[in-house]
Amino acid sequence: MKIKKKWLIIVGAVIVFLLVFGWFYKKNAPVVFTQAEYIKEVVVQNQSFNDVLDKFLDEITRYDGSKEDTEKLEATANKLSNFVKELDTQLGPRVPESSKEHYQKMMAAYNMYIEGVEMYKKAVPKNLGEERNTQLNQAQEKIAEAKSAMKNLK
Repeated sequence: MKIKKKWLIIVGAVIVFLLVFGWFYKKNAPVVFTQAEYIKEVVVQNQSFNDVLDKFLDEITRYDGSKEDTEKLEATANKLSNFVKELDTQLGPRVPESSKEHYQKMMAAYNMYIEGVEMYKKAVPKNLGEERNTQLNQAQEKIAEAKSAMKNLK
């Protein structure tokens, strides 16, 4: 009888543990957005990204070659890169099935932006000359390509 009682206690404890674990897992699991919630979140996040991108492009225009300007440029570029990584982490698991294709294309466009930002970050501090101008034009084209890709999302 004692062995049977111990097994009942062990089985009961395991069941209680599994129920508690399941409850915590369900409570902390990301909830998938509805289509409307997804669209709203994408619009809000895109506006935030565009605000930081505009700041970055303004910093390029005002760049004077100082150490302070170089640090600002790098910090803003890092904000953009971190924004895209964080967006993928936070939004990715919550994308509704009907929006998966849109999400993948959107993230590809954001990654094009980041490529352009990295190109700018490398080119802007260089000395004036043909090489710098060529690299700046390539970065500008990459940003324009990303904007076009973002506008053509369906």
